Amino acid sequence: SLQEPYPKGVIPLSVIEMVRSTKDNKFQVFTSHRIFVFRAENEAQRNEWCSTLQKKVMDQRLVGTRPRPANTAHCQKSGTLELKGQKSKVFAALSLPEMWLYKSEQFFKMGIGICVIEMRGSTIREAKNRGFELITPFKIFSFVAESEREKREWMEALQEAIAETLYDYEVAEKIWSNKANKYCADCWAQSPDWASINLCVVICKQCAGHLGSNISKVQSLKLDTSVWSNEIVQLFIVLGNDRANRFWAARLPPAEVLHPNASAEQRRDFISRKYREGRYRLPHPHYGTQDEVLQALCAAVTGPALLKTVLQFFSSSEAGLAADPAACEVPPGAELCPRAQEPGPEGVYNEITQPVAHSGYLHRATAPHKLPSAKKSKDDFQRTWCSLERSLLFFETEKCTEPLGHIERGDLISMGVSRAQVVASPSPTERFRFTLELFLTGEKVQQLGTDGPEVLQAWASAIGKWFTPVSCHCLLGYEFQRVGQLRYKCMLNPERWQQAFFILQKAHLFICPAKEDGAEDSINLRRLQELSLVPAAETPEKKELLVLVEMGRTFYLQGLSRADSAAWYSDIQASAGGRGNALRDQQLSRADIPIIVDSCIAFITQYGLKHEGIYRKNGAKSRIKVLMEEFRRDARNVKLRISDNFIEDVTDVLKRFFRELEDPVFTLELHPQWKEAAEISSKPQRLERYKELIHRLPRLNHKTLAALIGHLYRVQKCADLNQMSTKNLSLLFAPSLFQTDGKGEHEVKVMEDLIDNYVSIFNIDEDQVSQMDLENSLITTWKDTQLSQAGDLIIEVYLEQKLPDCCVTLKVSPTMTAEELTNQVLEMRNVAASLDIWLTFEVLENGELERPLHPKEKVLEQALQWCKLPEPSAAFLLVRKVPIGEGGCLFTGAKRETPKCGLLKCREEPPKLLGNKFQERYFVIRERRLLLLKEKKSAKPEREWPLDAAKVYMGVKKKLKPPAQWGFTLSLDKQQLYLVCSGQAELWDWTTSILKAQHDDLRPVILRRRSSSDLAKQKFGTMPLVPLHGDSTDATMLSANQTLRRLHTRRTLSMFFPMKMHQDSLEEQQEKEADPDPVYEEVGNFPELAALDLERELLAELSAVPAVDRSKKPTPVPEQPLASRSSLPASPAQGVAGPSVTKATPRKRSLQPPSPINDKLIQELSSVILRKSEGHPPGPG
Repeated sequence: SLQEPYPKGVIPLSVIEMVRSTKDNKFQVFTSHRIFVFRAENEAQRNEWCSTLQKKVMDQRLVGTRPRPANTAHCQKSGTLELKGQKSKVFAALSLPEMWLYKSEQFFKMGIGICVIEMRGSTIREAKNRGFELITPFKIFSFVAESEREKREWMEALQEAIAETLYDYEVAEKIWSNKANKYCADCWAQSPDWASINLCVVICKQCAGHLGSNISKVQSLKLDTSVWSNEIVQLFIVLGNDRANRFWAARLPPAEVLHPNASAEQRRDFISRKYREGRYRLPHPHYGTQDEVLQALCAAVTGPALLKTVLQFFSSSEAGLAADPAACEVPPGAELCPRAQEPGPEGVYNEITQPVAHSGYLHRATAPHKLPSAKKSKDDFQRTWCSLERSLLFFETEKCTEPLGHIERGDLISMGVSRAQVVASPSPTERFRFTLELFLTGEKVQQLGTDGPEVLQAWASAIGKWFTPVSCHCLLGYEFQRVGQLRYKCMLNPERWQQAFFILQKAHLFICPAKEDGAEDSINLRRLQELSLVPAAETPEKKELLVLVEMGRTFYLQGLSRADSAAWYSDIQASAGGRGNALRDQQLSRADIPIIVDSCIAFITQYGLKHEGIYRKNGAKSRIKVLMEEFRRDARNVKLRISDNFIEDVTDVLKRFFRELEDPVFTLELHPQWKEAAEISSKPQRLERYKELIHRLPRLNHKTLAALIGHLYRVQKCADLNQMSTKNLSLLFAPSLFQTDGKGEHEVKVMEDLIDNYVSIFNIDEDQVSQMDLENSLITTWKDTQLSQAGDLIIEVYLEQKLPDCCVTLKVSPTMTAEELTNQVLEMRNVAASLDIWLTFEVLENGELERPLHPKEKVLEQALQWCKLPEPSAAFLLVRKVPIGEGGCLFTGAKRETPKCGLLKCREEPPKLLGNKFQERYFVIRERRLLLLKEKKSAKPEREWPLDAAKVYMGVKKKLKPPAQWGFTLSLDKQQLYLVCSGQAELWDWTTSILKAQHDDLRPVILRRRSSSDLAKQKFGTMPLVPLHGDSTDATMLSANQTLRRLHTRRTLSMFFPMKMHQDSLEEQQEKEADPDPVYEEVGNFPELAALDLERELLAELSAVPAVDRSKKPTPVPEQPLASRSSLPASPAQGVAGPSVTKATPRKRSLQPPSPINDKLIQELSSVILRKSEGHPPGPG
């Protein structure tokens, strides 16, 4: 079906040889091994399928050569797995960034698969025995491996593939544009993703572990790209591994060449000889020793004119080759790496690793304390000589031999580095700005103060290397906030705690194992979807737990002490927050765009598409300032709600964010080229130039711009409602996005072109456009989403049958249960009490499906889900009576002595075990699960379905041709079960058993009827009465019952409908006086009835009634003091007969209840009309 996210079969275009039409609206798809036959609904569709497929196949052949048959050598992992829901085993092949499933290895070689699973956004979860689960955003795939070893290998391969999708390849791909950089400079392994800047070589992860720990700091090309500069990336592209090795490996003997499968010991020895000793390098005319060469390179990459200086260094050494050709011997394998011809931009610098031994004067706190937040003054510190060798020793002076104290390596849990900012008003207590905090066992914290940032960094790096494994050393050469040990759990091993070293460096948290293989993983803290602290009381270990969720991955962190946990949480929270106005410093959403942009776009899309003058009307400056500060502080925790935020404020925040960026989203560097592109007269050429410029933008700018332009494209498609055309939007956004003074015609032209041609410029496919149109239609036309400020919904409910005369309109709050709604409807319609049971039903599919709501079920939760239906307006609520023998069990606390069980005829969609035909099978309800047994005495079920989130509908779609009329539909997550019973009694027994199983933890329902006073106390929200279905102002819908409802509503609302008030603060009032454009708050204005209009309408209704039935006593309405009443409008001009928009600051006012005479007249008239609508002739008074 269209709702199924994954197909049942995939035929790649690359294996299709031809497509041919046949008779009976069929067409054939030929591959080299099989012929597939498909049938279309008609001849036109068949011809369209044939022509489209033929065209796509031809395009595929023109794009590239036909691929050879699939080979397992090109996969990260492949093999046979059991898949839950498949009768036989499947052959799985993991090839980044996808996992393909095939029926067998033969189909794998043919290239014809079952489905393809994207790894991005997926997670891995361990299951029982040899099982594991691949959790995607759309479905959970449950696999069983052939052995425990295979299971572990699959989980590790999948986890690595998922992590690979989170990496940023922008820098790596630019550096790999030089083909020589596609091979490790040391062992010739393919696709190296680490680099040493001062040595100017690109290396693999295995070599980086040894190089980084001994000779040079190394930097990943993928994990943290924010630290790379354009100049250094250009250096690597121009220089390349081949040219660098002409210097470093010029005299390398063939027998000593390192290979990709070399052991760790062989790598360590080779790298030491090559770089530390310089055994294979060329002699340099200006530097005689290896130390001088390394220091010169270090100075070159840290000084000005980096590119020119480094290239000059290597050119000087190459100059000697002409005089001494025998000095250089090209290493084997160099011919595989031809030099790149094209330079390009971006990188980072490195420096020589200092030895671990370190000494110098530091200011040491007199005694370790237990409060890490307790900042001491300078008077509490003592200047001491510190020496770092096997232990960290403290001496009174440099010449003393007896230490004052010491810290052993095993005592140190973590180290925090503090670089306090300069404050405008200094504290009366002078403190050290640059300090180290050493967290020790026994909940102790030792503070060390330094005299400057250079000394702080040197000591932080030395102590960090002293107590961490080699895998951390390559990251400790740069500024970092914290390093230390933590216990952690991840999705790869969710049940087992592991221990590793963590390094917090800017907005990245690196996980380093004890083995010498570099950084194992990295968490981008700006991409976190969740950052929370679980209190100790809520964890099994009774220790605080830090939860980090990043792009579908979940990590649980736990400190080794309470003080250490608190410090890690504080530092991670600070690093995860937004800093500054640069785009790269913002917190990012799942879509990899700033959260502030994502949140504002989502809010405006939901509530602002119909808002007239959207983005043109201004909000209140004070509110905008507060909201902007909240986003700057921590955008992740800002939740925009229509009850708390104004649309105008949110639109202004979005524009202000782009206006205040350090570098505009279009970038200052490319601004002149954007203006030149706008001057191109030919539209196709102009759009093509736009595409080129967009691809030159940094990745984050590109994605953010695409999201914003897509949003503006959506807004202008609703221009008939919001009056905001492409031109209007361009005029408003061009100054913010280009950061101009608003006079740039070229910038406006660029914006117009981008919005109007969004689909072609950003390569949006037809499905996305159709989805956008569908969403716009639902948002702008479905009136059911109109909520009051209290979250209540005005909804229509039908009594016994869907007829206009049987309709009751009432307010449904988020807490209202089905029992409360039923009682309220019966009270409003004056239904007499009886032994019958009344239930509320959710009706779908034009009455084919009816779902009885459990009396304790929340009604509003169900009604709001109708927006997901293809036709939301086709769903409605129905209250009808049920014989006490069928529905009475829902109102008792009695439980079954034995589980509900029996034979049912069943069919499922999509068809799996049960197929697509009705089969008689044995089912049991046990512990909130529906079990399918092979036979009555079976101990283990064949299938089981959880009932917690299931919905049970009485009825089966007629098009499925059920064998009997007594069927029910069980709607599960992405699956439907159709079950048919033998009779109505059995149908009700199964339905109520499922409902009771879902709500067995609730108290039994008390059968009671709502009193009249309950109805009188009902307070309505702040929105006008908007029916869920139909328009109550339509003349054809004004039946006698609706007249009653209108009169009843006017009477009640005139007393209890509080108009939405907006009391401006003094500051906002002052702003309004200064602003030329007033701030409007658009709310529904409930029509006030002028006294004359009310009298005329009552007389008109009265004249249509032959007599008044006075047998029923009207429900009394409590009187209010006269002082609390206010007069009705004096003239009809003051009352408006329909919804309107208030365009002035609303004044406080109270609505007066009708007079006692009118009230009594309304009540009497209501009872008469009610009797008339029920078919009883009015009797005499």
